[in-house]
Amino acid sequence: MTQTRRWLTRLTVLAMMAGTTGLSVNAQTPSDSGRSGTAATAMRDISGTWEGVFKLDSVWRLPEHATAQSVPARVRFNQVGDASPTTSSARTVHPGTFDIDFSRFGFTLSTREALGWSVSADSMRATLNPTVDHGLVEVHGSFRGDAIIGTWRYTSDPGGATGTFEIKRTGN
Repeated sequence: MTQTRRWLTRLTVLAMMAGTTGLSVNAQTPSDSGRSGTAATAMRDISGTWEGVFKLDSVWRLPEHATAQSVPARVRFNQVGDASPTTSSARTVHPGTFDIDFSRFGFTLSTREALGWSVSADSMRATLNPTVDHGLVEVHGSFRGDAIIGTWRYTSDPGGATGTFEIKRTGN
């Protein structure tokens, strides 16, 4: 049973990585100027520093016990270096970093790397610790004024955790 879960986790991560890779390739594809109302103009720019709080809702089969129900969070998404109106797409992926002490929730991540992108004019997604085959955090958020509010999910073999977050842009 553990072997099956491990393979399912690996397949899920590979699918996510393939999707993220596709997003990176799309970020360098020129936009179709023949379309009316390009999607790129409707996307939100997530680059900059965002600070707030991540809250824990539930955990299952983690190696450590949670010692906190909320932790401070800082996420930084970089500008895409060569992006311009002709090379940006609706799904430009912003590399970045995060500073969130997930050990207080009962798990740790192996890197501080992040990838984030705007999904629509009112929502975004990010992957924290995106370069591993297990142990990443998926972030789904909606823009509310100058804040992003949403949910996060950590999955690993054999446990996981879920929660909510709210972050506000504090700088560029």
